[in-house]
Amino acid sequence: MPARPTRRRATAGLLAYTAIVAAVGLWPTPVDRPFDPLLFRILRAVAVVGIEPVDAYDLVEFTANVAFFVPPALLIVLIAGLRRWWMAPLAGLLCSVAIELTQHFVLPSRFGTVNDVIANTLGALIGTGIGVLVVAWRRADARDPRTS
Repeated sequence: MPARPTRRRATAGLLAYTAIVAAVGLWPTPVDRPFDPLLFRILRAVAVVGIEPVDAYDLVEFTANVAFFVPPALLIVLIAGLRRWWMAPLAGLLCSVAIELTQHFVLPSRFGTVNDVIANTLGALIGTGIGVLVVAWRRADARDPRTS
C-alpha cells in the first residue's frame, strides 16, 4: 500500500483516538466507576489464588494504562516515519503528564499519579516499537522484487 493513504488513515485514526484519550483522561469521575461492582466481584474471586483484590486492581489498572497508549504511538510512527520515531514516546509522555496534572489540579474526583505516567509512557514505547517494526517490514517488503 502506498505511503500517502497509510498516513492519511493513520492521521484520521490518531485524531479519533486522541478524542477518546482526552475523553477518558479528562472525564470528571473515574471511568471505571460504573464497572466497580462487577470488577471487584471478579477481583474478589481472584483472591482464591492468593492475590488480594487491591493488588489485582492495581495490576489491571496499570495494564490498562499501558495498553491505552500503544495505539496512538503506533499511529504516530506510521505518520512520522522511521526518522522521527522518537516523536511517539515523547508525545505519549507529554500527553500523559498533561492529563495527570489536569486530573490532579482540576478534577477533584480524579487522581493524577506518577504510576499512570510510567504506565502510559511504557505503552507509548511499546507502540513505538511495534510501529517501527511495521514501517521497517513494509519498506523491506516494498523493496523485495518477489513481492512486486
